[in-house]
Amino acid sequence: MQARIIVGGWHPALHRLEVQTLLEAAGIESEVEHPRVLRVDSDDLDVDIVDRCSSITRWLLGGGRVDHMDTEALLDTILAAPGPAPSESDDRQQSIAVRVENIDGGGVGISHSTLILELGARLASMGWVFDLQAPDYEFVVVCVGEEQAQHPEMEQLPRKAHILWGLSQPADSTSITWQERTGPMRPFFKPVGLDPRIARAMVNLAHPHIPDGRLALADPLCGTGGVLIEAALLGVHSYGSDLDEEMVEGTQMNLDWLWNEQDELAAVTIEVDDALDFTLDEPVPAFAFDPPYGRNSWQSEDGRELLLGTLTRCYENATDDARLITLLPWPAEHVAAMRAGKVVDMDEFHTYGTAWAEMRELIGNCGWTVLTTVPISVHGSLSRLLVVCERRR
Repeated sequence: MQARIIVGGWHPALHRLEVQTLLEAAGIESEVEHPRVLRVDSDDLDVDIVDRCSSITRWLLGGGRVDHMDTEALLDTILAAPGPAPSESDDRQQSIAVRVENIDGGGVGISHSTLILELGARLASMGWVFDLQAPDYEFVVVCVGEEQAQHPEMEQLPRKAHILWGLSQPADSTSITWQERTGPMRPFFKPVGLDPRIARAMVNLAHPHIPDGRLALADPLCGTGGVLIEAALLGVHSYGSDLDEEMVEGTQMNLDWLWNEQDELAAVTIEVDDALDFTLDEPVPAFAFDPPYGRNSWQSEDGRELLLGTLTRCYENATDDARLITLLPWPAEHVAAMRAGKVVDMDEFHTYGTAWAEMRELIGNCGWTVLTTVPISVHGSLSRLLVVCERRR
């Protein structure tokens, strides 16, 4: 059986990369059908991936896909296919709700109320009990459009309007949401704090495997602790350090706050230390860090030596198969050009006053191979470049 994963609309390219990295680590193949839709070879919901990856909005099992059509034709198509039967349970009848959702401008001319009424009647005849507030399952129809997301794509992808449907399970609501983990919501906050969605993606990209309890990830420039918070929530035992004592104390405040809000967190070790000179008790397979930067860091060499020295020190503390994720200051003109549909050459842009082609070589000289990059818009005059690396052997 095939399933489809719908990723969030804030930054589909980043979300897809995160999801596909986790899928690959789990041995699940995937194919891009739309910037926000992945088709996967799976006959079951992978709860671990869904729980780890906040960028997944839906994991649809079974069901189908058709080109955009009117409500009547769509209803006939869905009703002609076998419907999901409730599984037998000695305790109680399983509940369901019908949801109809539009993404990227999809659903033009589709009557949500008609679909919900008619599909609900079909499911009731099959033995389902309805619970609109807290159902065990949801039968979801997703109308997919052609609008471009806020963050443009680096490559040409299929974007044809279509409609999907399938069985889904509601998201787990026991964990604090990413909105509740943003910088201003924590007891210690600095404007340079990392968006939790990016921090979560960085941890998953660096360490896509199921945690085994051992020290697995290091952030030698921990700042206010954004990466460490996400690692703790994901069950990844982590180490963090910063040369600024205020940052380390603030990170501890944020972690103490998190431990009061959430159960079952992984251990975090933090200390005041120099990113250019830190030493771990044992090598780790994952690094994720966000170097300090200023408004014009992309065109200034300030910070370049800190970055390269940190990369070298990470290499010396890494396992042979280690992965490293970092964020570099990046000119907003690159993202603006992509939004305008222009073909751009990344090698022409600069970070820390260095052309990307040269910076990629410098990263290689520090022992890391760049696997892929994703530009992320911060505001009108600055973007960040998320860089995914693996250790050279």
